[in-house]
Amino acid sequence: MGVGKSAAGRNLAHKLRYEFVDTDKLVEARSGCSVAELFDAMGEQDFRERETEALLDALSVPGRVISTGGGLPLREENRTALGKSAVVVLLSAAPEVILSRVRPLEKRPLLTGFADPLQRIKDLLVDRSAIYQSYDFTVDTSHLRPYQVAEIIKRWYLTREGFARNG
Repeated sequence: MGVGKSAAGRNLAHKLRYEFVDTDKLVEARSGCSVAELFDAMGEQDFRERETEALLDALSVPGRVISTGGGLPLREENRTALGKSAVVVLLSAAPEVILSRVRPLEKRPLLTGFADPLQRIKDLLVDRSAIYQSYDFTVDTSHLRPYQVAEIIKRWYLTREGFARNG
């Protein structure tokens, strides 16, 4: 959260002439409520199940840039699906930068109710670090604009063996 996945993803999709898909937006469209409302009403487990369905649908069509929530790879089935059919890029940022970008906290279910949201962000990053280290490429977005992040990813993606193409 707060690393610029949606903004950079839209920029990247435009640069690559791919479709942009945000799994959180798919979940919200299908459920008729926000992620925060889903967490409140149904709990995290229900949200994660809906998130997996959205991911599988998003991956079913090639030529897409897919933005996922940071918790999506916590489920093994999601990691397996991503590993089979996607190049996975991690966008990261310093915890202090993330906190400055995620206001209001009430819209962030994983931060709501914590006395020290900065420590909560740090804890989440530590808890997820082993999974995040397995990604194909990482970009620290702390001091970059979304279009810069997209350009870095585009250059990396187009020079990968087997992925190079004109454009």
